Amino acid sequence: MNPVIIELIGISSTVLILISMLFKTTTIKGSILMRSLNIAGSVVFVVYGCLLPAISTAVLNAALVIINTYHLVLLIKESKNQPKE
Repeated sequence: MNPVIIELIGISSTVLILISMLFKTTTIKGSILMRSLNIAGSVVFVVYGCLLPAISTAVLNAALVIINTYHLVLLIKESKNQPKE
C-alpha cells in the first residue's frame, strides 16, 4: 500500500483520539461521546498498526477498543437508569 495513504490513516486516527479528549467527561453525554470517538480512533490505529506492520501499536489499540467498549456499555446503562429531566 502507498506509504502516504498509510500515514494519512495514522494521522486520521490521531485526530480522532485528540478530538475525543476535548469532551467534558463530567457528564454522561460527554463521556459517551469521548469513549465513542476514542473507540473509532483506536480501531483506525489497529488498521494502521497492521499496515505498517507495528504489532505493538495494533495490540495496544485493540486492547483500548475492548476497554473503551466495556466502559461505554456501562455508561449507556447508567444513562438509561437516570431520571429524565
